[in-house]
Amino acid sequence: MKRYYIEEAKYGVTEGGIACGPISGNVIGSVRFRDGDRVWWLNSAEVGGCPNYYLTDKDVFDDMVKEDFDDEGHWNYMDEHFVSEFSGIELGEYCDTFDSISSDPNNPAVPLIRCLISLVRCCEEDVEDFIEMVKGIYADEMEIPVSDVEEDYLDSLEEDDEDEKG
Repeated sequence: MKRYYIEEAKYGVTEGGIACGPISGNVIGSVRFRDGDRVWWLNSAEVGGCPNYYLTDKDVFDDMVKEDFDDEGHWNYMDEHFVSEFSGIELGEYCDTFDSISSDPNNPAVPLIRCLISLVRCCEEDVEDFIEMVKGIYADEMEIPVSDVEEDYLDSLEEDDEDEKG
């Protein structure tokens, strides 16, 4: 069975800006993991609550946080490395990702994906502890806290079950 060893995790928030009023920054999460002999980065940029995922072979975290819109090379690289699935699990809106996880809960990629989602959705005061918890461990060996979006998803499943029972 495939295993994912987490070597490093990073969390940051872009500067944000002004449009028709202040706009909060985007939340960036990156997890460097080893898949056999290869090292990859699974990255998420949450823009307005919507996650965007990137699988890269290099660390792009600082550039993602810097969010330099004039850096065409960076944006072209990110476009080329955008992913909508990882190891058979759909990556997209959180509910779609959790639906995919529910369909294949034993997929070895599930703990890695849940780890990244929990990192991005983590309270800022808990980020450093979370990062320390996940570094230097196989994704399938850690107790990943349930994120707020996963909890919402699980609650909606319970409500659907109750509605069906009548």
